[in-house]
Amino acid sequence: MPRKARKLSASGVYHIMTRGIDKTRVMLDDADCIQFLCFLNFVQNEGFQVLAYCLMGNHVHLLIKTDKTNIDALELAMKRLLVRYVAYYNHKYDRVGSLFQNRYVSQPVVTTGYFLRVLRYIHNNPVAAKITEKQEQYEWSSYKDYFGGRKTCLCEVQTQYALRVRPLEWLKRWHKESELNPASFSDVNIAKVKVGDDIAMQLIQNRGGISAIQVRNLSDTDKAILFERLVNEERLGFAQLSRLTGIAKGEIKRLLLLQKENDL
Repeated sequence: MPRKARKLSASGVYHIMTRGIDKTRVMLDDADCIQFLCFLNFVQNEGFQVLAYCLMGNHVHLLIKTDKTNIDALELAMKRLLVRYVAYYNHKYDRVGSLFQNRYVSQPVVTTGYFLRVLRYIHNNPVAAKITEKQEQYEWSSYKDYFGGRKTCLCEVQTQYALRVRPLEWLKRWHKESELNPASFSDVNIAKVKVGDDIAMQLIQNRGGISAIQVRNLSDTDKAILFERLVNEERLGFAQLSRLTGIAKGEIKRLLLLQKENDL
């Protein structure tokens, strides 16, 4: 069965997630983290720029900027990165075979709001996992590259991309705010995530600036844009959206198809 083609990001930005087989730790000590970052920096070029990272022992999060028109540069760089690291790891620990689980996940990051949320989510991973109390206490993320405290730079992070979006002090305050829907960044390849109706209604309010029941009053174009964000970024289900907005599932799917055609 052929592999499913990766979704192309209109912005060229992707949230990359890769995990060890059976959640095996892929970085056992600081030397492993150092080596991974050296390899990451080595594969970086104009077609593969690192905007953020977090190494979490048994999995890795990357925020990558690449070519808007095709995904070849991303796939080539990720292949070079993971092949090099697996060869290093297997040699060091006297093992053979695969190290990472299946294919890496690549999630398109298209809107400014979603980019800012992914950036915060990546840097907050150690806090969410209760490894550290504060984001700045974790050594193996790019948080210090943004906000200071990095003693030795192993991988150059292209912070200027985020700084063109928001100033540094704004980003620092933003990183202290909590995420409403962390499940939307899951590294598990599932089509939708389950959130309660109260959270879903807050997401609709945040993304659309209106209540769920008011969505029906939007133009088809505005409804299509909102539903695309709620389905593809928040990963809410058609049934839940239909129930909350009063718009039929078939109509939501039609609007999404309309938005997809407009993006082509």
